[in-house]
Amino acid sequence: MSGRPTLADLLPEPIEGLGDQIKSHIGAQKGAVAWPLVEGQALGGLKSELGKFDLFGMLGQAWAKARELRGYRDPAAQPAGSISIVPLGQHSAVMTAEPALSLTIAGWTAPPLKLGVVGTALFESVHLSVRDGHVVAAAPGKCSFTTAISCGSIPLHAPKELANLKLPGELRFEPGWKIP
Repeated sequence: MSGRPTLADLLPEPIEGLGDQIKSHIGAQKGAVAWPLVEGQALGGLKSELGKFDLFGMLGQAWAKARELRGYRDPAAQPAGSISIVPLGQHSAVMTAEPALSLTIAGWTAPPLKLGVVGTALFESVHLSVRDGHVVAAAPGKCSFTTAISCGSIPLHAPKELANLKLPGELRFEPGWKIP
């Protein structure tokens, strides 16, 4: 992983059951199909689409909605420009995406294969910096991530915990996430 992590970084490798769902979705085709190649290309496309979702931004948006911050919605709740530190105890943040894979095999275009991706971050704690009605930074404590992928209502695998994604000691959000 280089740069800021994305939702693609939460994907398990391999994605169990993805190839079977592609085969089932496409159905019987005339001629030989190189299924490992199709599955590899589909996985590459999925990673490319999920790579557009900034994980830190998604966490910032989720934290801005925390009920503990409601009192800070009104910028008049604190002096202009000042920063308040708001602790959150143990909590989870859920990030979702519903990408659709478009596959063309030997000139035949299959209908889009719709997937559901749910990434869950479980935090022991986090301290949020709030300024002028916006979450402008976060200091996350220990965190674990799990990911679940489904095809329609069919789960492709049980939720998997990822141990390879570490968060920095501080996340900054500029200009900040508005507290709704």
